[in-house]
Amino acid sequence: MVQVVGIGAAVLDVLMTVDSYPKEDTKQQSAQTKLQGGGPCATGLVAMRKLGVKSGYIGTVGDDMYGNHIRTAFETYGVDGSHIRVIPGAQSFHSVVLLNTSNASRTCVWNRGTVTPPQPSDVDLTVLQNAKYLHLDGHQLDCAVYAAQKAKEFGVKVSLDAGAPYPGIDRLLPLVDVLIPSEEFSLKFTGCENAEEAAAKLYEMYHPEVLIITQGSKGGFIWENGKAVRYPVFPVKAVDSNGAGDTFHGAFVAARVKGMEVSEAAAFASATSALKCTRVGAQEGIPGFDEVLQFMKENKGVICDG
Repeated sequence: MVQVVGIGAAVLDVLMTVDSYPKEDTKQQSAQTKLQGGGPCATGLVAMRKLGVKSGYIGTVGDDMYGNHIRTAFETYGVDGSHIRVIPGAQSFHSVVLLNTSNASRTCVWNRGTVTPPQPSDVDLTVLQNAKYLHLDGHQLDCAVYAAQKAKEFGVKVSLDAGAPYPGIDRLLPLVDVLIPSEEFSLKFTGCENAEEAAAKLYEMYHPEVLIITQGSKGGFIWENGKAVRYPVFPVKAVDSNGAGDTFHGAFVAARVKGMEVSEAAAFASATSALKCTRVGAQEGIPGFDEVLQFMKENKGVICDG
């Protein structure tokens, strides 16, 4: 039985590593090239699966090279892809990611392709009804809203990785139980000047069961009883930050499925994300459950100022 169903972005990344960002109208050699699965929802589902939670993806891809690699990535990591609909002649979502190895930053140029989004008819309601969570990222919005409405009917928790304020996202937010927006999303969506004010406004507007604001290397905070409760970060020597946020979201949901309390799950997700940053590969670099627990035993988390 699939414990978490995901609807959202699944991408084929062409990852190229460089030691400095290239100047315009020049040529530069890459030290390494990888074809890898990506996308907030897809990477979150891979994180869940690698952490011991069964996950499955509902969506559409083309029958092109990109789509084939996306499905292969799901298969490699054990994410159920049996509900992916392949559209003949369509080009799948893909991107080129430049990883700067001197500072672990990444720059992404993406193309949505020509693949049509999934429809409500693509959602297997039996699979959804028997899941514990529906995980979304704001992409494939019409299908996501439909699935979230059904999830509410079934008593299935809805989690949202809110990385950017996509048009129409306000249709989805009232249906979300676990809302984890980035600081960027929170400020842009609410118009507030700081993250705590934004959290208060988001909670007032939507009353999610869990509200966490992520703030990159500073960690973030849980909005609890009208105040910000910061969770720990785990300082590491980062080599690849690509997919770190997606990993946090997937790890948080996985921890909750495994029975962790919110604060414990946030710390676990922070540690998982930090450990992923020490390895190249948005999905390949995600650690396993026991590995994260060992990492947390050996490395003390710290609370950063917001």
